[in-house]
Amino acid sequence: MFLVDSHCHLDGLDYQTLHKNVDDVLAKAAARDVKFCLAVATTLPGYRSMRELVGTRDNVVFS
Repeated sequence: MFLVDSHCHLDGLDYQTLHKNVDDVLAKAAARDVKFCLAVATTLPGYRSMRELVGTRDNVVFS
């Protein structure tokens, strides 16, 4: 199965206690058949921060 997370906020997750980093989040998602994510920013500065956090990955697009 190929699932898409059509609305996620990768910049708002708990990277202190729940997740190691973005790669950890995406690996956990992939283990549950989520192969593609649409990362949604709520502000222009937030979009820029998320681009820096997530970088350029084939399985994540931004809005």
